[in-house]
Amino acid sequence: MYQIYLLSVVTLLLSGITLAFERLRETVDAESILNEEAIKRPTYRMILGVVTLLVGFFQFLTVAPEDVPVVGDLVPAVTGILLGGILLVEYYRGRSSVESPFIDTINRVFVENGSNFGLVGIFIALLHFLFHRVLFL
Repeated sequence: MYQIYLLSVVTLLLSGITLAFERLRETVDAESILNEEAIKRPTYRMILGVVTLLVGFFQFLTVAPEDVPVVGDLVPAVTGILLGGILLVEYYRGRSSVESPFIDTINRVFVENGSNFGLVGIFIALLHFLFHRVLFL
């Protein structure tokens, strides 16, 4: 379905920009295009994380016409689930005072490297938009 395809590209792009905003601000002057206060807002990050995670999950369930089932959108689906999960873990860490070794490990591996994952998400969103019929994209 093309609606899921469009949502996938948009959510991957927004999540990638949100996670990599600090790095993009230094190199591309992202402040002139995007509102820093809105991107740093925890509610925005939580809602974007939930939507990105759900769209990534639904990409596994839906197949675009003339696409290979399951394999066709594998990379964007996994990337959406990963970026949405990172945003949700960031939100959880900001709101919770409970310490857990599992959450600490996820925080150390994924959240601390969120800008790298964000840049990869932007790259995959652009590839997915430009080459929509390519296998795995």
